[in-house]
Amino acid sequence: MKKILMIGPFPGSLNGQTIANQTAYEGLKASHNIDRINTLKENDFTDKSTQGKFILSKFFRIMKEILSEIKQIVEENYDVVYMTSGQSFLGFMRFSPYMLACIIKKIPYYNHIHGGHFRKMYNSQSSFKQKLLNFFIKKSTGMIVLGNSLRSMFEGIMPEDKIYVCENGVQDDVVATEDEIKEKIERYKNDTKKRVLYLSNLMEEKGILDLLKASEKFNDDEIEFNLAGAIEPSIKDKVEDYLRKYPNKIKYHGMVRGEQKKKLLLENYVFILPTYYSNEGQPISILEAYATGCAVITDESIGGIKDIFQNNINGISIRNRDDEDISSKIKNISESEFFQKNYEEVKQKYKKIFFIKKIENIFLF
Repeated sequence: MKKILMIGPFPGSLNGQTIANQTAYEGLKASHNIDRINTLKENDFTDKSTQGKFILSKFFRIMKEILSEIKQIVEENYDVVYMTSGQSFLGFMRFSPYMLACIIKKIPYYNHIHGGHFRKMYNSQSSFKQKLLNFFIKKSTGMIVLGNSLRSMFEGIMPEDKIYVCENGVQDDVVATEDEIKEKIERYKNDTKKRVLYLSNLMEEKGILDLLKASEKFNDDEIEFNLAGAIEPSIKDKVEDYLRKYPNKIKYHGMVRGEQKKKLLLENYVFILPTYYSNEGQPISILEAYATGCAVITDESIGGIKDIFQNNINGISIRNRDDEDISSKIKNISESEFFQKNYEEVKQKYKKIFFIKKIENIFLF
């Protein structure tokens, strides 16, 4: 049995990275001795514009906790440290004390980047900052990305054989049963409404305002839009205005998890994510949609989405920031064509067991 330390953000705040970390932790815990350090010190959802920014009071509070956590790394005998750092310069360097402790103790460490923004961030830094990033990247045992299309983030920085691919996985409690999929297909045959689900934080860059604009082109009796996730503070008034105007057409469910999330996914036929989020990697919400038999509408050109989504195979690709194209694709998608196909894809490729096995194979366990 190997002794593993996992360092990264855990729920608290719900997003793809925290869900993936919780899935990895639970899966590895079944076969290994694993500890974790939760780097998520605050659970409040903030505007994207504040992410990765330096805040003095927050810095001193975090540094006090980091000193205790470094002591843990030094005193324990870990076989491997598995990190999931941020993609901003500060978000990455926030993990540098842990990396330094690993280097001093000669503990292998891997960094799993949950997004597609890292190289753009790296290229925008000064030569001094790039040297700092290079030091910690090159000292790592390996850098892990979410899909083959994202390997390029570390080309020229890391040797090819030290860049690993590990796609996200879906928690077991989200994956539908065969009977649940059959019931969904039968219900769809008799339903007079399109039922469309947006399940992600309601952020401008995730395309929520474009979707709400597209919703205006539908009558109440032909469609129902279901929204779930935390609302970005800067657009809260705009979102709530739509909810007040169209109470019969747009339903907001707040933050959902567990059985409530699965129920919502099963009740809807189309999952939509019109994202152009600059940090986008590989949205777990797309895989969760597959796991519950949803057709998917998204932009396959963003982040690492192309590694898990193919136009006309898993659903339909859209042009982001184009409410006319979004509404047209919603109207014209033949959702039943994708129900069983997407469900089978998760069972064969994206269940939790496959996700954990990929991580273990990278660690050579």
